[in-house]
Amino acid sequence: MTNRETICQQLVSLLVEQGSTTRPQCIDRLGVRAASLLEAIDHLKTLGLLQEPSRVGMRTGRRAPRLEFAPDYFWTAGIDFQEERVLGVVSDLSGVARHSVEIPGRGRDTVEECWRDIHEAMGRLKKACGADWKRVRGIGFADPGLVDMTMGRSIRAVNLAGWRDVPTQRVLEERYGIPTKLWPECAVRTHAEYLQRRGRLEGTLFYIGLGRGVGGGFIRNGECFFGDGNLAMEIGHVVVKPNGPLCQCGNRGCLEAFAGKNGIRRMVEETLRSDVNTSLDLQDFSLEKFVRCVKEDKPAYLIACEVSEYVGRALATVVTLLNPSCIVFGDELTGLGDLLLDTVRRNLEFYCFPGSLKNLSLEISTLPPGETAREAALLVRNDLLKKEFGR
Repeated sequence: MTNRETICQQLVSLLVEQGSTTRPQCIDRLGVRAASLLEAIDHLKTLGLLQEPSRVGMRTGRRAPRLEFAPDYFWTAGIDFQEERVLGVVSDLSGVARHSVEIPGRGRDTVEECWRDIHEAMGRLKKACGADWKRVRGIGFADPGLVDMTMGRSIRAVNLAGWRDVPTQRVLEERYGIPTKLWPECAVRTHAEYLQRRGRLEGTLFYIGLGRGVGGGFIRNGECFFGDGNLAMEIGHVVVKPNGPLCQCGNRGCLEAFAGKNGIRRMVEETLRSDVNTSLDLQDFSLEKFVRCVKEDKPAYLIACEVSEYVGRALATVVTLLNPSCIVFGDELTGLGDLLLDTVRRNLEFYCFPGSLKNLSLEISTLPPGETAREAALLVRNDLLKKEFGR
């Protein structure tokens, strides 16, 4: 590899990490000569990968112009496949979402019904792009369940009966003719949370999604940890009460059996059988409705306290093993706000080494709903850049 190729590789890696940079920052960060950096930048500009829009007409004494990816070098698509909907995004190289779609769930009891909605989302994205679809060079897929990323297969999603042992990568590549990468949805979301805090987060980040199911992700040095079998960070299946209620995974007492939608619904049903005075009901039950009840209804509040206790116990294991700098909470149960955060903090103080909590921050996610699909597009973008430039 020539010196120019090495610098190009390092420069692309830096832009993936930071989004944009300047020539002085590159020289300082990469430790290269100005002349060598200039040669690499000019080469990447010639290829159409880089641009310095503020450099045109620049006068001496102004702030150094920003180096950034040229948006139209290529685009990528991202799919966030959820139980109740499918979100799709087409993003340009700079990470800006050019087009987005949302397909509501219409019953997905079979794999054919799952593919129906995925292909409808992809079809709408293609139609929205029109002639620009030729710019799309990859598809990133955020899967709702367990994933074999090496083989590109969806292993199992407990909330989607038909989504088992599916060759997702092969199906998408054969149908759309472009490379596809598969990741667990929580890993994609974790990476998005990390990028939102880029520049102000020092250390590691753990994400826990508290929605219909319970999932987690852990990121260190900008990379998600998946484990040797791609099954790491399944916090929803940490046992928090031995011999507790049956979980959809087949075990008993998992966190998801208490903090997932079905677990909370079971606790509401038990409360209603006790004939207590409550505004809780099971008609059109949703986590959003449950969270609203918590603010005014004592039985709902007590359920929320119990759920938050179990979340805190599971996260005590996470903090003990991983010692993260930040834990981010996402999805519907974050509507519990301080009740959730204060209960978790109290459990961590009780179960963990004091030193592990010294610099730990607990935060509620502020990312918009479509961010996971956009992040899936960015992750496949990064993978394509790595293959092209050896990042």
